[in-house]
Amino acid sequence: MPNILVVESDANVRELAATFLRGAGHAVAFADQGAEALASIEQARPDVVITEILLKKLDGLSLCRRIKSNPTEPMIRVIIMSILAATVRSQEAGADLFLKKPLMQHRLVDAVSSVLAAPQEVFHEPPADPRPDQSTPHLVR
Repeated sequence: MPNILVVESDANVRELAATFLRGAGHAVAFADQGAEALASIEQARPDVVITEILLKKLDGLSLCRRIKSNPTEPMIRVIIMSILAATVRSQEAGADLFLKKPLMQHRLVDAVSSVLAAPQEVFHEPPADPRPDQSTPHLVR
């Protein structure tokens, strides 16, 4: 069972993500700020970190850079989610995938499945599709 760390300051979004991810069979832990997330990562060694950009003490982009630059953590996948249009900044920070909020169940679950199944490459914000809540993320090749 993959371990997921959700780093989000909004308790409602954390609970929504937990419901979606646990329903898909993932173990889920939480942090509400970037500095707390770093401590959790050292202890729990999650498979995937899903982080919001707008966090206190250490923002999500900086958190991503720290995870990706740590040679002992090269296999941790990072998904950045935000209300902000930050696809390019997320890629520059080393994120494996960017999700634009609002959080939708199939998009979140598909994103986690994608990063766990794919070799380490950079992902991008998914293009719009006919469904009102967007499509599955795609690899940038």
